[in-house]
Amino acid sequence: MAIKVIRSEVDGWDVVREDEDVALSNHPTRESAEAAAKIRSDEERINDAGDEPVVVDTEHVHPIDDNREGMRPAFLALAALFTAVVTLIVILAILS
Repeated sequence: MAIKVIRSEVDGWDVVREDEDVALSNHPTRESAEAAAKIRSDEERINDAGDEPVVVDTEHVHPIDDNREGMRPAFLALAALFTAVVTLIVILAILS
């Protein structure tokens, strides 16, 4: 299992595990992404397994993961929670 450095669809370069789709980190330059990937591979002791520690993939682009949590889902969840609390307060006020 190697760690890959691959161009991000949005901006910069992503560091990803070969068998995963979610980026471990994003970096503005290829050099900083390679340095981060080498540090990550040393921490996870990938070198001891005999694999290449870091693979740089310049031919492919890492796509955006649509399942990522972002501001919009967080905002909608907060709005739903706020609505539920206000509804509960109104019901309790009516009953008392």
